[in-house]
Amino acid sequence: MIFREFDPKIHDVYKVAELVYDVDERTFVNIFSSREEGIEAIKERLLYDFSLEDEDENELYYVFFDDEDVEEKNIVGMFNGGKGVTHSYYRYSLSLFKHLKFSQALGLAKVNFLDSFVLVDVEPEDFYICELAVLSSYRGRGYGKQVLSQLIQLARDLDCKRVVLDADFRNDGAFRLYSSFGFKVFKKKCFKHFGIKRGMRNMELILKD
Repeated sequence: MIFREFDPKIHDVYKVAELVYDVDERTFVNIFSSREEGIEAIKERLLYDFSLEDEDENELYYVFFDDEDVEEKNIVGMFNGGKGVTHSYYRYSLSLFKHLKFSQALGLAKVNFLDSFVLVDVEPEDFYICELAVLSSYRGRGYGKQVLSQLIQLARDLDCKRVVLDADFRNDGAFRLYSSFGFKVFKKKCFKHFGIKRGMRNMELILKD
């Protein structure tokens, strides 16, 4: 796999927004009136995020390509996370309303609100896999395993104590993949709000005591 830092000036922002949508489609579909509306909101959020100068230096945002795609034309998947990376849901939601259309900001703020109750509590020495997605047309070819293996190695290189991530209760495929790498569930969180139910298995892979 070829990893590259995501740059909206170079890479297909809409394609990355599609991947982000797919990571949490079961939530987005309950908040936005259509898939296109949700993806467009994510795209605008990405463009805003990458226009900021005060980015967290520990936060990583990668897109990746097949080894044979030497011209790097077709994004296969994306990753967001890093060592000790956390997000302030309240502050970030406020910033959305300042820079996005109201409907887009409202939808993304609702997603952030639901996330705040179920996502893993990240410690400073943790490597957090916040978002990881592979295009549906490329699934089943081992790309997910390749990427996860490289991210675990990156966490070791950064001297992290553990790798943490979230597996949706309804995504058994992702849960099986993470379990095959030795990830264990250490906490389960569930939250229901106005008929929208959100549940996550918080999983960890211990790298060192």
